[in-house]
Amino acid sequence: MTLPTPPLLKPARLQPGDMLAVVSPSFGAAGLFPHRLEMGLRQAEEMGFKVKVMPNARGVMGAVSGTPQQRADDLHAAFLDPEVKAIIAAIGGNHSNHLLPLLDFDLIRAHPKIFMGYSDITVLNVAIHRRTGLVTFNGPAFITDFAEYPAMFDYARDSFQRTLCAAQAPGQIQPAAAWTDEFLDWAEKKDLQRARLMQPSPGWTWLKPGAAEGWLIGGCIESLEHLRGTAFWPDFEGALLYLETSEEKPTPAQVDSMLMDYENMGIFDRIAGLLVGRPMLYSEEEKQQLREVILERTRAYHFPIISDMDFGHTAPLFILPNGCRARVDSQARRFEILEAAVSA
Repeated sequence: MTLPTPPLLKPARLQPGDMLAVVSPSFGAAGLFPHRLEMGLRQAEEMGFKVKVMPNARGVMGAVSGTPQQRADDLHAAFLDPEVKAIIAAIGGNHSNHLLPLLDFDLIRAHPKIFMGYSDITVLNVAIHRRTGLVTFNGPAFITDFAEYPAMFDYARDSFQRTLCAAQAPGQIQPAAAWTDEFLDWAEKKDLQRARLMQPSPGWTWLKPGAAEGWLIGGCIESLEHLRGTAFWPDFEGALLYLETSEEKPTPAQVDSMLMDYENMGIFDRIAGLLVGRPMLYSEEEKQQLREVILERTRAYHFPIISDMDFGHTAPLFILPNGCRARVDSQARRFEILEAAVSA
């Protein structure tokens, strides 16, 4: 049985001095690479926030940070903690789906807070929004974006301030002037030796014309696969669907296969528009192949499409609030988030 999504619920905005909580719902990177966590904590503190690392967030247990119950307990404790105003994932991984049978969605709805992450955190972002109506946030994580050397990118920090700290619509989102997908080995601490190399951005690619307004939902396309066939799968009616690929670099052919599933499931009949993040580690030829795949899979539909946008696994990234209304206008080459994602 498909459950209806509850009414939209917005968490309170962040203010200077508020407490952020770090959780590790999936991969144990905070324990494996403690210098990355420390850099992330320092950046958050320099931005004017206090930070609390939840009890199991530094754990390492094979491919994850702890047992499913330990990870769920951290999430529940962070939502219940009156000091905590925002809960931010340390990093993604591939096992957030372990938590789905254990989460107390009534508890989360009764204690609405900012919850943010990307990649595998897509699973929790979408499931929590689907079951509680809470606006969740596809955005910076502690081990990745907050821990950027020598400091968090201005573009990501500005999006954080506009989206999470102001009870007003973020408005128009501009492309970043430059971007990177370079990886400097964390185990060898090469990430402490220099900043990552940046490439000038040609801007976003307006793949298919049109104007549309809809509510935002989406995330990492591979992670969304974990939700198919479950009660956490969105209905997508009237949505601006956003999708991006992970550092695992699924080939254009693999993305084609997943998008064909979306077509077969009728998702493209329901959405108002499609946003696609810049793929990580793709060559220019592979990026063009991906654009061609997207156009082929959506050939029968007339919604607008933007690709190569600044969200997902390349950096820097802007924040996308699940459940909030946004608008695409290809003629004006404009993408804007139309409503506040947080309350006053």
